[in-house]
Amino acid sequence: MAVAAPFNIKKWIDEHRHLLKPPVGNVQVWEDSEFIVMVVGGPNSRKDYHYNEGEEFFFQLEGDVVVKIIDEGKPRDMHIREGDVFLLPPRVPHSPQRGPNTVGLVIERKRETRELDGFQWYCENCGEKLYEEFEYVTDIVKQLPPIFERFYDNAEHCTCKKCGTKMERPIKKT
Repeated sequence: MAVAAPFNIKKWIDEHRHLLKPPVGNVQVWEDSEFIVMVVGGPNSRKDYHYNEGEEFFFQLEGDVVVKIIDEGKPRDMHIREGDVFLLPPRVPHSPQRGPNTVGLVIERKRETRELDGFQWYCENCGEKLYEEFEYVTDIVKQLPPIFERFYDNAEHCTCKKCGTKMERPIKKT
């Protein structure tokens, strides 16, 4: 296999910027790699937390983002400013909150077939875990919407057993 030539990531982003918009806002840079290298644009609207067995590397290229995490059972906000890098440890639930006109580079390793991605929701009032679902993900565009529908379409999943707060669907950003 021939070695691919280096390229300018800023030019690549400009050429793909039209794809960095809701609802997905995520473009994979290389398909045949041991790493999942994605460019992710904002805005997004999400209330779920992603759980990954491996580390995730964030490099914020344009604008600032907040990555909400659950750190030792407690919610915490990690502010990643333009130009910052952040290495998220494995098994830390996280929820990137991207504003308009933000672009970041995110790198994860590909999952082994035994590794499942987790999707978790936590009460916005008391922090109690509401629901979680795990799946071996190969296509986020096809596989994630049904997981989210199973959560939001079930009042029992959305309602905190500890404090009774009900989580509503996020307001879609355009």
